[in-house]
Amino acid sequence: MAEPVQENSGEFKSKLTFDDVVIKKIVGVVISEVDGILGLSGNLFTDFADRFRDTGDITKGIGVEVGTKQVAVDVSVICKYDVNISEAFDRAVERVKEAILYMTGLDLVEFNMNVDDVMNEEEFLEKYRGKDSSNNNN
Repeated sequence: MAEPVQENSGEFKSKLTFDDVVIKKIVGVVISEVDGILGLSGNLFTDFADRFRDTGDITKGIGVEVGTKQVAVDVSVICKYDVNISEAFDRAVERVKEAILYMTGLDLVEFNMNVDDVMNEEEFLEKYRGKDSSNNNN
């Protein structure tokens, strides 16, 4: 009978990891609630229900690098015209940082936001809501 190996005698080990998609979903929900940001590029949310529909993917427009203790996030967004985008960025950073830390215990060490476009809400709804809610006879 072989002797049991006791390399870590009495030491308990555990490990918690997160798939990229988990972090992306957290970021997507948080970003969608930031005033001044209309949507993520590639993911066109317009209200809470849209974020969870089968036809949409809340993780589009979000890139993450997840380590064992830290996270880096890249997002591409469409901002509302006539808002202070720098302030919207600061709110996004703070909210994403808080949500990731609270939900996962990971530290946000890098957050990059690329603004792909600016438009008013009516333009945004006309351009994107029409595409995903109906074909507009086209």
